[in-house]
Amino acid sequence: MAKDDRNAPPSLDKLDARLRSARAEAERRSDRREPDSAAPPALVGMAMRAGVELVAGVAVGTAVGYGLDKWLDTSPWLLIVCFLLGAAAGMLNAYRAVSGLGMALGYRPGTEETDKDASARGRGDE
Repeated sequence: MAKDDRNAPPSLDKLDARLRSARAEAERRSDRREPDSAAPPALVGMAMRAGVELVAGVAVGTAVGYGLDKWLDTSPWLLIVCFLLGAAAGMLNAYRAVSGLGMALGYRPGTEETDKDASARGRGDE
């Protein structure tokens, strides 16, 4: 009996050729795009600022509490209270930095009409 060619597995040469063409196509596609793995520098800077705000708030609160405890001999109560206040202040500062609320005193982004109306009221042009 002769071997049935319809049921024979494809040759390894055909598989090798298909793999090579798929790899070449993947390399062409990857050459066209830029890698997305690196975060933009602005986001890295914002993350660093938020981390520094958190650590600074806790550190300053703890230092103030420790100093007051030593001065007033109330150990550890002022340390605990100032630590909690410093942690809360650090979180608030980090939130303000990330959301953009702390950019300037009294700054509130608005529409152009609102800004024009406010400047007209300030000059007395009604």
